Amino acid sequence: MATCPSTTCEPGVVLLGVVGPDGRLRYVSPALAVDALFVAIANEGRPPEKRFRFAGECVEDACEQWSDGRCRVIDGVLANRSSAEMLPTDHHLPHCAIRRTCRWFEQTGPQACQACPFVITDSGNGGDTTSTARIS
Repeated sequence: MATCPSTTCEPGVVLLGVVGPDGRLRYVSPALAVDALFVAIANEGRPPEKRFRFAGECVEDACEQWSDGRCRVIDGVLANRSSAEMLPTDHHLPHCAIRRTCRWFEQTGPQACQACPFVITDSGNGGDTTSTARIS
């Protein structure tokens, strides 16, 4: 089972990281399980997806971001990136609790890890169960 590194805040997912003041993801390692209490507290104020990144099961065809057997989120991020929006190629990959099962890593390899810290989930109207992501 592949893991989606950009899902919405709901019980059963894991907290992948916290978005820092510079808009860059700070990874939590090991990833922390999200429960109903976390969801309730995180939903006070700004949407939790603007402050945290969550990871959960990649649902493939059930996700609006899935097309032709691939996740369009990371493909789009990498196609539209600039060098300023990526970790340098000589930079060590970030410590990531889900890399071994990460859909993005499986799909595009280390390039995904270079862009990942800069991706912020956009959960749309808040009631959406699918997620999109953008470079912050």
